[in-house]
Order: sequence, then C-alpha cells, then structure tokens
Amino acid sequence: MEENDFSLWNEENIPDPDEIRERYELESDSDTLEPFVDEMEHREINAGDPAELVKWAQNFQITVEELKAAIVINGNSVKEIKKYLSV
Repeated sequence: MEENDFSLWNEENIPDPDEIRERYELESDSDTLEPFVDEMEHREINAGDPAELVKWAQNFQITVEELKAAIVINGNSVKEIKKYLSV
C-alpha cells in the first residue's frame, strides 16, 4: 500500500482565495427571494375569549392551559409567545 504523498500540499500549490472568488463568482439570489411577512406575529391573543384561546392553542399545538401559562409569563403578543415556544 502506498503512503499518502503530501508533497503536493505545499504553499506553492495552495490557490489564492481571492483569485478563486474572482474566477468563480457566486450568483446572488436576493432578487428571487420574497420577504416572509407573518402578519399574525403582530397580533395579540385575547386571553378573555375562550374561542380565541382554543384557536391559538391549536395553532401552536399546545393545550389551552399551556397557552394561558405562556401568556402569563410572556404577555399576549403572538410574536413573544412564538419566541417562548420556539415555534
């Protein structure tokens, strides 16, 4: 079995990163990406409305009791509840 020949990997054979960037330019995809705007994040959950609690609990896939606890800890902002639940 042959030993690995590391003589190819000297400083003279390592390409210059700037030269590679110039030769193989990366394409930008920023013109094809659409910004994601979650309008629901700016809403607030009405903790006094049982139907809304059920709806949001189902949306977050948690129980109503867990949602109530999250509201007590973080307030009723959907964005803060999502952040707390890491959804």
